[in-house]
Amino acid sequence: MAINTVTYDHPDPSIGVVLQSPSLSYAPGTANIDFVIFPPRWLTSENTFRPPWFHRNVMSEFMGLLYGGYDAKQGFEPGCSSIHNKLSPHGPDRATAVGSSNDGQPERYHGTLAFMWESDEAWIPTEQALGVLKDDTYIDCWVGDGSDEQWGRWGGLEVAVGSVSVIRFDPTRRPVHPDRLAFDPNQV
Repeated sequence: MAINTVTYDHPDPSIGVVLQSPSLSYAPGTANIDFVIFPPRWLTSENTFRPPWFHRNVMSEFMGLLYGGYDAKQGFEPGCSSIHNKLSPHGPDRATAVGSSNDGQPERYHGTLAFMWESDEAWIPTEQALGVLKDDTYIDCWVGDGSDEQWGRWGGLEVAVGSVSVIRFDPTRRPVHPDRLAFDPNQV
């Protein structure tokens, strides 16, 4: 069964939830943790912006790409992951957003699989994740050149206050012990 938007915009990732631990928190609609997948799919909406839009969430996202391509950020390759904690502004990079046009033709995304963990709590990367694997230029993908009012606003002050990072997989590094991988549950 295929589930996706057929009318407008980008669907909320919650339609791809595979597993969920419901939250007893103050915020209705949030979860302790959701596991979401973005499998092969058709994008068929017309006269709208198909990539994920620039936004903020009440949940924290840890997203990664297992294989294939990702439609909202150039250079986000298999093995990459990103963290967007609560209320951190994020969305497609400037090149994707400015160059995105929808001529009404359906697009098929196949040979790709991305995942996301969403949590009511903040993700706290370990020192290793914030070390040599961190992409210090990640925030630059939203910076405008001043010619576009929307990108001047999005790419300046708002993004500068967000806590975002990309962790790149480096196949040349030796494996680390599982308790030293991306996140330390004792720090959350």
